[in-house]
Amino acid sequence: MAATQFPRRPGNLPTLARVSELFAYDLETGVVTRRKSVQGYSAGVRCGHFVKGYLEVVVDGRRCRAHHLAWLLMTGAWPSEQIDHRNGNRSDNRWANLREATREINTQNRRSASRTSSTGLLGVCRNRRTGRFIAKIVANGTVHYLGYHDSPEAAHAVYLAAKRRLHQGSTL
Repeated sequence: MAATQFPRRPGNLPTLARVSELFAYDLETGVVTRRKSVQGYSAGVRCGHFVKGYLEVVVDGRRCRAHHLAWLLMTGAWPSEQIDHRNGNRSDNRWANLREATREINTQNRRSASRTSSTGLLGVCRNRRTGRFIAKIVANGTVHYLGYHDSPEAAHAVYLAAKRRLHQGSTL
């Protein structure tokens, strides 16, 4: 039977006692290991597999992201918001790299453009008609146009300055 992702309902989540019984978390390295052998998983072994860049661990037949387990083991409670990786690396689960954040703050911490970006730079697109580059940013639900620029690098520099000013969740 395939593992299923935990719904975000407290009644379906394993308890701190159960997670503490099964796993150990090293806050300096972010590594989660099994304390004892369960369901074919060996004790003392680094656990988890990658799904979309996140490390997932199986707990009693259900999948849970390792950074959520780390949060539970360090704070004693499941996160009430999202867990953001400060450095943008989804697999870096060191305690110093994790913070609880709203969806908006987590989104503001994006570090790279989407795969479909025409320029490959966050906050920059090319105007097909003029050939110039437009910088823009969304903050508090409002799109801020940051002007036309002759190069994608110039537009990106203006975007980064605005990001640092307007996005409280940005760690760039």
